[in-house]
Amino acid sequence: MYIVTGSNMFLLLLIHINDLLKVTAQRNLTPFGTATQSSQIASRGRPRYALQPPISNDFTLDICSHTFPGNAPAWWMFQFSFGLGYITDVTIYYRKDFAYRMDGFALYVTNTSTIPPDGYLCYEDPDPGLPNITQTIPCNQLGKYVIYYDNKGSNDGSSVSGPIVELCYVAINGCQKSRWGSNCEKFCSENCIEQHCYLRNGSCVWSCNTNNCLNDICNTFSGVCTDGCKERRTGNYCNKYNMASDGLVELTPKGSQPGSLANDGNKTSCSKAEGPTVTFQVDLQTKSIVTGVYITFGELTNTTMDGYHTVYASNTSISWENGTVLYQGKSLPTEIYFNAVFRYFTYVPPVQNISSELEVCEIGIAGCPPSRYGPICNESCPGNCNGPCDLETGNCIFGCLEGWIEDKCEQACQDGAYGKDCLETCSANCFNQTCNKTIGECLLGCNNGLQGFNCTQECPGGQFGRNCSQFCNGCISNICNHVNGLCDNSTGCNPGYVYGNFCNTTCQAGTYGNDCLKTCSVNCFNQTCNKITGECLLGCNAGWLGFNCTQECPYGKFGRNCSEFCKGCISNMCDPVNGLCDNTTAIKPGNECRNSCNPGCT
Repeated sequence: MYIVTGSNMFLLLLIHINDLLKVTAQRNLTPFGTATQSSQIASRGRPRYALQPPISNDFTLDICSHTFPGNAPAWWMFQFSFGLGYITDVTIYYRKDFAYRMDGFALYVTNTSTIPPDGYLCYEDPDPGLPNITQTIPCNQLGKYVIYYDNKGSNDGSSVSGPIVELCYVAINGCQKSRWGSNCEKFCSENCIEQHCYLRNGSCVWSCNTNNCLNDICNTFSGVCTDGCKERRTGNYCNKYNMASDGLVELTPKGSQPGSLANDGNKTSCSKAEGPTVTFQVDLQTKSIVTGVYITFGELTNTTMDGYHTVYASNTSISWENGTVLYQGKSLPTEIYFNAVFRYFTYVPPVQNISSELEVCEIGIAGCPPSRYGPICNESCPGNCNGPCDLETGNCIFGCLEGWIEDKCEQACQDGAYGKDCLETCSANCFNQTCNKTIGECLLGCNNGLQGFNCTQECPGGQFGRNCSQFCNGCISNICNHVNGLCDNSTGCNPGYVYGNFCNTTCQAGTYGNDCLKTCSVNCFNQTCNKITGECLLGCNAGWLGFNCTQECPYGKFGRNCSEFCKGCISNMCDPVNGLCDNTTAIKPGNECRNSCNPGCT
């Protein structure tokens, strides 16, 4: 681990300052913006002419810019199309032999188009003497506009006087903000504040961002978090989610320092193991998408030993050798990038003997827990994903749960389709061909004559219609067509039904039997009887009893269903209908009844 002391810090500072002094033109940024000026002579002398070749001081109104002479300040302004640019220097070619007209000019880099300019003054022409008509002016400033400004003007003794701008060529050199390198091809560290860095060496201009750095310490030149990361972060700049933070770390054999020191975010605390067959393993506790690993070794680990360092990904802790080899080489880099789905990360050093040593100070495993995605895993995967989703886009890269389609599995199967990728078709026997989009079950039941989960079973004997909910009770032997209920035997119907093809019309009230040709007994109460057998369903009228009420009440009884007794009549003899005593000349002693034995007589 590299430690910055007072002496070498001073040396680094000198190197850094020297790099800044060496900053030269990077890239001409004038193709990435537009030019304007305070005025223009007719249709000639346009401001954009200063951005186009030839690169010289030769003047015509067709190749150089030219403002209209006057007493007001004259200016020429360039605005970047990409927003902020870091300008290292500006090269100016002014009109040949007219240095007196640029006498007293100023060059600004600003963030507004305000006139007079309100921003950083790169250069102001001093007195006395005339300026060079060709010069490169250093700026090293961040801004949106470059403004050439003249409020002094000149008087050459002719009728032309006042401030005038006559620029034949302008090159604005630098890089778009957050880029650096000789051709602006590199990106500044994400850990530089506002991702702003010096163009020559990529070091942070406004220092580095320590928000996610352990102990709030980062390297100003590189932006790297020196001591480690906070709160489940990993990577050089602690800008990635660390799956290892909640994992279980095991060093085999166990050493003097526990494995948990390797996933505490602190690069200065290390786990140690020594002995034969040394391995280092992290259990993520569930299968997850992993995009890379960051490892910080201690001084005990020699990563240049002969043999091969091997890193495995597996879904079991004991048979990791049968898993996927993520890396194998004669030295182990501190950063390994890949894209894999696994639960166990296992590192095996190249030398395995009794004196093998391994010291791991920090392990960072970049990725997201299942159901999460985003730069720091702060987004939820779509609920219908079949497994983890893509860590950048959230797309369901392992497909959708049954019944869903599209990249994020947000589109349900169209009506009539179901299953994996909606490739299955609902049973044609489903009513309205509508089924459960996941398993294919017919939601609205079955078409006539069918039943079951997906309506593939015919109705059992004696049933027909939708969902087999109707019965062929009127058909002989209760057998009919399972779809429409048409009787198989059309020669007749069961008793209780009017003859017809479907035998589905029951006898009218007061009739029964085959084809309803029989009449219920007049002695049935309310003349109501069973439509099949003729049995009196509500019992008998007064004075009658029996299956169809054809039997008179027996001796000594009367009334409905013969349920009353003639106890008060002589010889217990009475009318079976109304109970009137047959012998009305006398009554039994102790009775007050007259002519009949009404209920209540004793």
